[in-house]
Amino acid sequence: MKVSDRMTSEVVTLNEEQSLRDALTLQQRHKIRHIPVVADGNIVGILTDRDLKRASPSLLSGIDQERYDELLDTTRVAQVMTRDPRTVSPETSLKDVAKILIEGKFGALPVIEKNSLVGIITEIDLLRVLHDLLDE
Repeated sequence: MKVSDRMTSEVVTLNEEQSLRDALTLQQRHKIRHIPVVADGNIVGILTDRDLKRASPSLLSGIDQERYDELLDTTRVAQVMTRDPRTVSPETSLKDVAKILIEGKFGALPVIEKNSLVGIITEIDLLRVLHDLLDE
């Protein structure tokens, strides 16, 4: 089984200049935890839920609502994303993907073909494969 058999092809993306607020909105709207960051059609990073949590301000820290909103609106994705993420091709085997995810402790890998983002494969995609195999 290959990545192309199980990847998500319609990928929600961000660009480097978008704000943390944009990222949080996309994450919540689409119920996703990994968002590839693209520039000129090429992947330049990935923004994870962990990146967002680490970078997001907290009202519990004592800042007021105005400062909180300002930080969400002025902090750019480029400031907090993981740069040059590990990628795979549509032809990569799912076994190899599992090994990369385990060894790198990644939750997702962008799928690249001819230098363009064509999908994303996540740990949840692999759990679905396992579920289907156990059902057989």
